[in-house]
Order: sequence, then structure tokens, then C-alpha cells
Amino acid sequence: MSAIFKEKIVPKLEMSSLDASEVKAILQVLELMNITDTDVYQNTKNNYNTEGVKADFTEKVAQLIYFHPAIFANEKEGLSLIASWIPLLEKGFYPDEKSTNKLLEFLYFNLSYLQTDAVSEDLKTQFFKVLKMLVQSESKASLCVARFLVYRIFDIRDVLSSDFLIQYCIRYQILNETYSVVNADKTIATFPFKIDNAFVEHFFDNNWYKFISEFHRILPVGRVYVKGVYDLILPWFSTELAAFYYNDLQLINEAHKAIKERIIYLEVNSLELLNLKTTEGFHPLIAALGPRMLWDSGDVLLFNNRDKNIPQEQLDVCYLRFVDWLNADGGSNFYTEAFKDYGKLILTENRVEALPLQFIPFWFDRCHPKTGVKNQTETFNTIFSDLLIKDRKGQFPVMRYDHKDFQMTGSFLIQNVYQNKDNLKGFLQDFIKEGIKIPLNQFLILTFYDAREELLTLYNAEQQEVLQLYLLEIAYSTRDVSDEISKENLPFIVETLANLCVEPGNFTRVNEIWALKNIDACVTDLCNNFAKGHYVNEERPLNLNIIQAWFNYLGDFYYSSRQEAVWISDVLDTQGIRTANYFNAREDDVSYFLDRAINRIITFHRKCKLKEKDNGMLGYISMQIDTYLTDFLKTLNKEKLNTNTVKYLTDYSRSVIACFTYQEELLAAIDGFYHFHFKGEPQSEIESIAAELQTINVEMEVKEINQKYVDAVLYNLENYKENGNCDTKLLEPLDEKIEEFKVWLADDKTGIEAKFIQALYMTLLDTNLAPKTEQETYGILCRSLFVHLVKGTKMAPSYGMGLKSMAKSEAYSEDLTKALLEVVDHLKA
Repeated sequence: MSAIFKEKIVPKLEMSSLDASEVKAILQVLELMNITDTDVYQNTKNNYNTEGVKADFTEKVAQLIYFHPAIFANEKEGLSLIASWIPLLEKGFYPDEKSTNKLLEFLYFNLSYLQTDAVSEDLKTQFFKVLKMLVQSESKASLCVARFLVYRIFDIRDVLSSDFLIQYCIRYQILNETYSVVNADKTIATFPFKIDNAFVEHFFDNNWYKFISEFHRILPVGRVYVKGVYDLILPWFSTELAAFYYNDLQLINEAHKAIKERIIYLEVNSLELLNLKTTEGFHPLIAALGPRMLWDSGDVLLFNNRDKNIPQEQLDVCYLRFVDWLNADGGSNFYTEAFKDYGKLILTENRVEALPLQFIPFWFDRCHPKTGVKNQTETFNTIFSDLLIKDRKGQFPVMRYDHKDFQMTGSFLIQNVYQNKDNLKGFLQDFIKEGIKIPLNQFLILTFYDAREELLTLYNAEQQEVLQLYLLEIAYSTRDVSDEISKENLPFIVETLANLCVEPGNFTRVNEIWALKNIDACVTDLCNNFAKGHYVNEERPLNLNIIQAWFNYLGDFYYSSRQEAVWISDVLDTQGIRTANYFNAREDDVSYFLDRAINRIITFHRKCKLKEKDNGMLGYISMQIDTYLTDFLKTLNKEKLNTNTVKYLTDYSRSVIACFTYQEELLAAIDGFYHFHFKGEPQSEIESIAAELQTINVEMEVKEINQKYVDAVLYNLENYKENGNCDTKLLEPLDEKIEEFKVWLADDKTGIEAKFIQALYMTLLDTNLAPKTEQETYGILCRSLFVHLVKGTKMAPSYGMGLKSMAKSEAYSEDLTKALLEVVDHLKA
């Protein structure tokens, strides 16, 4: 029960002019207020018959209860009276318009008092509960009270009182739900608190511009870190408000200004207002940043605070303005707090797919090795490396171009962004100096890699040469960077070079590209396949230079145990027939070339066979050489080889080292050449000389070492098995004149020394010449001559290893094994 209501209101109740229904309403009021023990209540109950009458809380009754100016004249009594209304309002007994206006007049003049400590917090709570009930009531009081509160919170002339009301309205959510309007026909319409046409009509005289003006004026006003009017009216934001902004760019500019001030001075964001959107999903306050040609730091601040889910097409122009801002005044905005706090975030907190392609030339301009400023270069390189290079695996990202998603390509960049075709050398020169360590070079590598199949049409021959030299230089710079950068970029470089270097014949460049495999194992296969495409390409005609290169690189293949020049494996496995057909088609004499080629092949075959027990890979190489020789000799026309070559092949094929026993096709091919060249031939000059020497006293007749004598000895060494003539007397003069013979060999230009040594080598392995055999003396002379001629030469170690290997093979008798080991010892001595 309210004492002031009982003492000040009840005694003055005059009911003589009231009808029964109104009296019934008075009785209910007294009951609600728990004032049934008074004479007024008892007399009214006894003197008025209200049985069966429905209470009617009319305007007249409302004024008897609520309209008491004398009480409102006292601030303390007025507050107590208002607080006492809660039971009545809960019943639905609302004050009339006249009483409501008196209430609001009291509130207006006593707001300062209401804020003091003289008013208890409990009383304040009851007072604002009354206001909330009135605002949410379906009565004339609703709109009156709501208007008063809205006007006062928008009135910044009395900031303290305005803020006081704001805090309590927020605390008790007084303006969060609905308000009611009584129409002229007495009907009641209820409206949510939402900024739409109805709201503007009811609170701002149906004038949107008046509302927007007031709204903008209050945005920067308030206390730092304390909720204010923005938080109060935030639930009122609507698509209608967004639509109104959409139609007036000037209003949007004013809103931007107010939001900037709010963020700067109150240090609170206003993201909900900034990111308002229409029913169609358009964000007018963000999109309007795009048409503003000259951004300031505040615009960067606003753009950074945009809703990250705004459709991209609404942001494209804004990003372009952001690029302009970064470029303005020579890039001086880089040093502003706006860039530090917001600009970086615009770039780093977004996917690259949101950025316009115009950021590529911006990056190159700001970070160019020649003109870039160090601190800007470091910052932008870090940002764009993460966006455009990191984890791309050779793929360019999608970016924005011409208001659409655009799959960036290397070809597009070359033609439309770099635009350096007229001075490609000058453009690349500054980048070469910096190497792969700078991100711009990494991006250029990605560009050329992406466009690799189109580079031959994008650049002329001179430009292609410039580009190849650039790529080679950058490739070697990968030796000075981390494994991550090296392994990411080297494959791109090699593949790009492979696409550029497609014309045949430039083997100098081919070898330069092939050599890149030595930088890192990640490109070994790429480089080897590239070299193979030039050296072993069946779509291109063969020539002597290529074939000679094969046999030159056979040495690399052998000495590296198949790790270097790996494409030689394909040559040996697949090119034998093709090589033979090439020589068959030639009309000129190629016997000298073939002699040298076969000698080189056999040399490495011999090396492989001698060492294959210690190195299994060499055994595999010898098998591949067998394959090549078989294919080649089976197909080659017999007349293409000269007799010396055929004899050399035949002798080697029958040697223990060759081990061609199971190579039936190869042996048959070699025999075919032998029979073609030697079967039925007349006695040669050498045979005649040998026959002649056999009949004379060699010791007495051989006065000097000459060609005729040496040829006869060589013939005897190569043919003693066939003719059964192990002529020791023919060898003895040579053994005695060994120093003279060595001098003669030094002057010889025919290459007979190698054949002589090879023939002697074959005798060492002949079991018929071993110690304790009938031809022991001939074998001793051969071993002696071999040691004299080989000892101290470059070939001595190789022959020594071969003989030692043969001795340990257990293929020979104990006596011959011992003899072979003695030769090895003599070679080392």
C-alpha cells in the first residue's frame, strides 16, 4: 500500500458525478492499492450498488487517480505517487493523455533530482518500471511517454540527463519492444521500435531527414567505454533505414563522418550502422566508399570494419580506392597510423580472391629492387608473398578484375601488367642481381612457368634468349636460399627453360639447362628428361654430332655407375638399330668414325667386365652395351666397317674378358662381318712378311725396329692360335730391343700401340701359354713385353686390376694364376 496515495488521493475522491461502472472502477483501484479499510472504501461500497456492473476506467476516473498537480509540485511526493501506480498499471488502468502529460512535465523538471542520491535505487527502479509499462501499454500514454524518452535521448543539450535516461532505458529495456498509437477511431495500433516510415512519422514529424540529422548528431556523443544512445537504438536498425541511405549519397557521407568521429573519440565501433543492408542485400554505407575518389585515413578505417560477408562485387571499387590511397603522395600513407592499424589488416585478413589484380603492379612498383624503399619493401613483400606465392604449388590464385572473378595467368600478366616486351632485358636486369631470394623474382618465375607453353609466341627469338639467361641466373641463385624456396622454384625454372629451349642444335644451351640438376636433387629427373628429349629424340633426324655425343657421354654414364647421363641407358637399350640405319643410309665413307666409336664402346665394355664383380651396376652397363652392339651390328651393312675394326671386334669377342659366350646373336653378327671381310681373301702383305721372317734367321736379320717387322709381330700375336705358330724367334728381337721399340711406338701415328698391348693382353689369359705348358716360352716373352709396354702408363692400374680380378676368378690353373699375379706385381713395381 502506498501511504501517499492513501493520505493524499483517497480522501479527495469525489464520486458523486460518477456512474456505477466508474464507481466500480474506483473500488477496484482501492482494492488493488490495498486500501479497503478506509471510510471512503466502506461508504462507497455501502452507498453504491455495483453488483453485476462492469468496471469502466474512464478518462474521468483516470484523472481522479493520476492527475494531481499539487502532489507533483513536490518532487519527492511526485516520485512516490508515480511509483505507487505499478499495481494499477499491471491491471491495465492507464492514465489519460492529460495525466500522462502532467507526468512527463514532472519528469522533465525533475530529471536532475531523479539522478541524485536523494532518490533511492529502489525508487528509481520502480519509477522506470512505470515508464516501461506505460510505453508498452495499449493506451494514449504509450506514444506520449515513448516520444518524451526518444526526444530526450536525442537531446544532447543536456548531456547528463540524456545519458541518465539512456542508461536506464538500456538497463530496463524500456524502448526495446513495442509502443502503441490510438487512432482517431479509437482503435489501437501497436508498432515495434524499428526505424521505418511509421517510426519517423510518430517521432520525427514524418521527416526522414530530420531523423537522420538528429541521428548523426548524437553518434559521436557519449562516454568512452560506456554504452550510449547508439547501443539503445541499435535494435531499431532496419532495411528501411538502409534503403533510405541508399538513395542519398550525401547522407551516407554525413554518416561516414559521424561514424569516424564516434570511433575516434568514443573508441567504439559502429559496425552495425556501417554495414546496414537493404532487403536486396546491398550495403550502401560500405559500397559508397567506392565512388569517393580521394580517401583519407578515416575511409581506410571504415573499410577495414566492413562486414566480411559483403558480396565481392560491392567491394571491388573500394579496393581500387584503397590501392589509390596506398599510392597517393608517393606512398607516404604507408607511414600513417591508419596503415599500421587498418591498412595492413585489409590486406592480411582477407583472401587474395578478394583483391583486385591492380595490386600486382602496385607490388612491383613498391618493391622494385632498384626503386623500392626498404621498410615498405619488407612489409609488402611479406604480405604479397603470403597471398600470391606461399603454398601455391605452381598455380596462380583467382583475383578480381573488371568486377569479376578472374583466373590470373602468366600470359595475361606478361601482356597486360608487366608490359615490358620492348625492353625485357632492361626489365629483368635489376631482378637478376637480387636472385631468387626476393619474392618478386619468385613471382616472376611463377609467371613464366604458368605461361611456359605460350612463351614462344609471346616473345621473339632475341627476347627468348634474354629470358633463358635470366632463368639460368636465377636458377643458380637458389644455392644461396633455404631449401623451401629452392625446391619450390627450381622445378618451375627447369620446366620453363625446357619449353623455351625446344629448337634442336643448340647443345650448349641444352647442356647448361641439363647441368641445373647439380643444384638440387629435386630437378634431377626433370633435367635428365630434358636432355634426353634433345639427345635421344626419334622425331628428329640423327647426325654424327649426336652419335658422337652419345659415345662421349658413355664415359660419364660408366664412371658414375649410371648416375650421370642417365639417358645413355635409353641409347643403349633402344638406339642400336636406328644408329645402324643412319650409317647404312650414308653414301660417304664413315668407317673411320665407326672404328673410333666401336673402340670406345668396347673400351667401356672391357672396363665393365673387369670390375663388375666389385660393382654390380657395371655389369648392368655391360649388358646394355651387349644389347646396343647386337642391334647395331645385326642391322649395319657389312661394308661399313673396315677390316681393322672387324679384326678388333672379332678378337675381343673371343676374349675371356668379353664373355660373349651366351650372346649368340652378337657373336653371329660379328662373325658375319669377319667372314665378309676375310673369307677367301688373298694372302696379305703382312702374312707374306710373316712367312718370310719365319724362314730366315730373325736374330741375324732384324737390324732395326721398323714398320714391316712390327706388323709381322702383331700379325703373329693375333693369329698364333689359328695358324699354330707360336714363333718365339719372332718375338725375341723385340724383347731385346724393347727400349728402341718404345721409342718407335712414341713416334708412331697409326695407333698400333693400343692394338699391340691388347694382343699381348689376350696372350696373358691363354691357358696354352701358361707355365709348364708346351708353349711356355712364348707366354713368358708375351708377359715380359706386356710389362715393358704397360708399366708406368695411365692404363697400368686398370690392366692390373683386370688381371688381378681374373686371377681371383678361380677360372685358371694355379700356375697361370700365379703368373698373372706376378704381372700385376711387376706393373706396380
